[in-house]
Amino acid sequence: MKQYDLAIVGAGIMGLAHAWHAARAGLSVVVFDRNPQACGASVRNFGMLAVVAQRPGPQLRDARRALACWQEVAAGAGIAMRQAGCLFLARVPEEMSVLSECAAVAKSVGHTFETVAKDKLNQYLGGSPTDHLLGGLWSPDAWKVDQRQAMVKMADWLRRDHGVTFHYSAQVNAVSKGVIETASGRVGAGHIILSAGDEFATLFPDAFRSTGVTRCRLQMMRTHPQPHGYRLVPFVLGGLSMTRYSVFDGCPSLGALQDYQTKNQARHLAQGIHVIACQEDDGSITIGDSHHYGSAPELTGADEIDQLILDDLAGLIALPKPKIADHWLGHYAHLPGVEVLVLTPGEGVTAVTMTNGQGMTHAFAVAENVIEELLGRAS
Repeated sequence: MKQYDLAIVGAGIMGLAHAWHAARAGLSVVVFDRNPQACGASVRNFGMLAVVAQRPGPQLRDARRALACWQEVAAGAGIAMRQAGCLFLARVPEEMSVLSECAAVAKSVGHTFETVAKDKLNQYLGGSPTDHLLGGLWSPDAWKVDQRQAMVKMADWLRRDHGVTFHYSAQVNAVSKGVIETASGRVGAGHIILSAGDEFATLFPDAFRSTGVTRCRLQMMRTHPQPHGYRLVPFVLGGLSMTRYSVFDGCPSLGALQDYQTKNQARHLAQGIHVIACQEDDGSITIGDSHHYGSAPELTGADEIDQLILDDLAGLIALPKPKIADHWLGHYAHLPGVEVLVLTPGEGVTAVTMTNGQGMTHAFAVAENVIEELLGRAS
């Protein structure tokens, strides 16, 4: 039986982040994934490293720590990564008040924000009309990675430069102390980490069930490549994002904005919609998203939800070619009030799952903490 220091189940961003930190610490590492390549939450997202959205304090510090890891990994693995920045747009006074309040305290709490006057918005929006907007809030602290290629390139680099072993299309049937069992045989490991995202059913389902963790499903879409060299440099978000992101929690006007949304955007709130748009390297625009929590097998009214998202986006920016080319469902583990779930479901086994939808932003920091604790180096 082949023996490793660490075995990891799951080759998404959380699994690969653990593999990188462990390999750098000198451990021999093997990674298993039941699919031919990562195809879960790590590729069904915006590719957004959202330092901009983090609550001041430990959450923000961890996001910056993870960003430093991303920058090192991206350089080594050849992953496309750019500092896109983020622009929140205001259409009503309630939104503009929140943005102004956030900008006023930004520096004192460790964020970089500046308000953007209405007549200056066009320089960020690729020529999109701005007459209907009141202003915006700009931050450079959002990075864009190629989410559909990042996991593949990172895995290849970990294999090539860090000696990590990968077994894809390998269903893990059982995990016990020091042993991984697959259809192809057994592999030994000094410790085992489960990082399979929102897949709770196969391994240790009772341990996950006892925590109350469930799933969030979200609808996303992508346009055709935009014509005539159109460039949308930043991530663009609107008022619905202001009431979801914790960076705005301390703004005195947030309650008034919530009241406005309850009265005027009830259909969007019912579907958990907050709109994000970003441009991919091929010129297409990724657009989302809705949020539906629980274990229902299918979403209903998918077309209506897409239209609500597109209608809200149209109130922010005008795309030259808004026709949608692709739709998909994203998904992630969800546990209210908890950002990351770390369990010990069996001896020699650790399960690690992001439960707030921000795995791309935080995985490297979470994994570093877990590996340091396993090595007895926790600070």
